[in-house]
This record gives sequence, structure tokens and C-alpha cells, in this order.
Amino acid sequence: MKSFKQFVKTKLISFFQMLFYNSIVKGWIIAFGKKDKRKLKYKVSLCLIFKDEAPFLKEWIDYHKMIGVNHFYLYNNNSIDNYKEIVQPYIDNGIVTLIDWPYQQAQHKAYKHCFENYRNDNNWISFLDADEFFCLKEGNDITEWLDKYRKFPSITVCWKMFGTGGLIEHDYDKLVIEQYNVCWEHFNVHGKCFVNTRYDIANFDTWFVHHSTYMLFKLFFLKIKLPPINQFKYFCPLDTMWGHGKKKDSESEVQINHYFTKAWDIYSAKRNKTDVYFEKNPKLDYSYFYKYEMKCTSVDYIISRFIIKLKISRGEIK
Repeated sequence: MKSFKQFVKTKLISFFQMLFYNSIVKGWIIAFGKKDKRKLKYKVSLCLIFKDEAPFLKEWIDYHKMIGVNHFYLYNNNSIDNYKEIVQPYIDNGIVTLIDWPYQQAQHKAYKHCFENYRNDNNWISFLDADEFFCLKEGNDITEWLDKYRKFPSITVCWKMFGTGGLIEHDYDKLVIEQYNVCWEHFNVHGKCFVNTRYDIANFDTWFVHHSTYMLFKLFFLKIKLPPINQFKYFCPLDTMWGHGKKKDSESEVQINHYFTKAWDIYSAKRNKTDVYFEKNPKLDYSYFYKYEMKCTSVDYIISRFIIKLKISRGEIK
């Protein structure tokens, strides 16, 4: 009896969820949904809450600016490094808006502040971390890729997890994206979302707003909480990857390169720091590290196609 109830709870409910989202809701949006024709100040912006990430901010901003991101909302969470020196030129050029955010474990509140205060300036906003890079497999402009999803409230892009690659020390004379290529063979079920600012975010209090941003959507006379679609236009609730079967990795057009650890010296240093989200830092437990590192059995060089372009844009080479 218990196993049957568990079957009903997990398999059948999941099946009917999938059927509802990907037949009725998706059919309605495709048939009657309106494309976003708003001409706002920025087409796509990134929101980042950071703490002592100064060595990595410039690369992160320069790279995403190169692939079409228009603006950056940076929330400083009690950094004591030279972050201001790094971001000041971008502030002067109108590329970065810097907000001091001195609160403990207030990551979601930072996202809420960003969305509520800046949504009317942006068509799309994504809540990204400094160790995450949107990686286009084809094309060079993330805004062009997003155009095909203008009818939908939010879209999730899956993580490709990258580990240390056996490196003990990070080379600060090299880019992150050129040092690390050892990764998981397949996507992580988690990722990050682009949020269409025409719609309201359903809830900022749940932890998965960070990974799977549910939006409020009016269907007939009801306002429902709608999970994001993936890039194959399948609605996917948290911890699910519906649609496209085993071809998700090979036929995806965009992934997020998540440089979760970098070299051991960087990861080890973070183990003894407070976290912008977790009250107790999970990195203190070695098993947390091994859970991710031991799955790094493949390599991925896709983002390498941007390295020379990035270095030219930064004036490092001619």
C-alpha cells in the first residue's frame, strides 16, 4: 500500500503536471501569447550578489558584456577586497549599478530588490553568480537567442559543472574560462533562469527562486504559478528535465559553465568564509566537495571559442 501511494505521489502526479504544463498551458501561450515588443533601456541584465570576488569580477563582466548583456546590478555583501577599484570604471561608463547589501544570508532579498526596482528598465533579468558563465554553443549574442522565448515568463539554462581539474593553485594571470575544462559528462538538473519582466515572480522566499524561478501567469480566469521552460520549450518544475531525452546535452544551444570549485586553493579558502545564502557553510564538509568533484569525468572546451575575442576586447592581445 505504501509503495502504491508513493507511486501515485511521485509518478502519476508528475505525469499529470507535465501534461497540464506542456499541453494546455504551452498550447495557450503559443496560440494566444504576445511577444514582448517593449523597447526598454536594457534588453538583458544580470544581477549578482558577491563577497570578496574582486579577482574574478572583471572577467565575468567583460565576458557577458561581449556576448550581449547590456547591464549589471552588483550587490556587494560585505566585501573587504579591492572590488570597488575593479568595478569603478564600469560604473563610470554606465555598465554597472553597484548596491551595498550588508545583510546576512540575504541573497533572495537582493534579488527581490533588483527585480522590484529595475524590472521596468529591462526586458530580461537573470540572477547569476560570479562563478557562472552563460556559454553559447552557436551564435555570439545572448539577446538574439532569447528572442525566440519572448512569449514565455521564464526560461532555465542548465549547469555544466566544472571541477578543479586537479589544479592545486589558481593562476591569476589566466582567465577562469581558459584554465578549467574538466567537467561532468551531463548537465546538472539545476541551472539559472532568464526572467521576462512582463510577469511577476511568484515567490522570493523559497530557495529555488535561485535556480528555478516560478512566475505568476494568468490562464483563463486563474492566476497560476508557472515553472520555467527549458530551451526546448518544455515546462520543467524544480529537479526535473522534461523533453528531448538523452539529446539534452548534445542539442542544447546554451549552457551555464559553472566553475564550482576552481583550483583547490580557492575552494579551500571559501570553506572558512561566511556564505551569502547558507547560514552554515556546506563547504566545510569534504563530502560536499567530493559530491561534485568525483563526477568530473569529461572535458568541455566550447567556451574556448570566446577566449581570443575576449582578450582582444580587453586589449590584452592584437
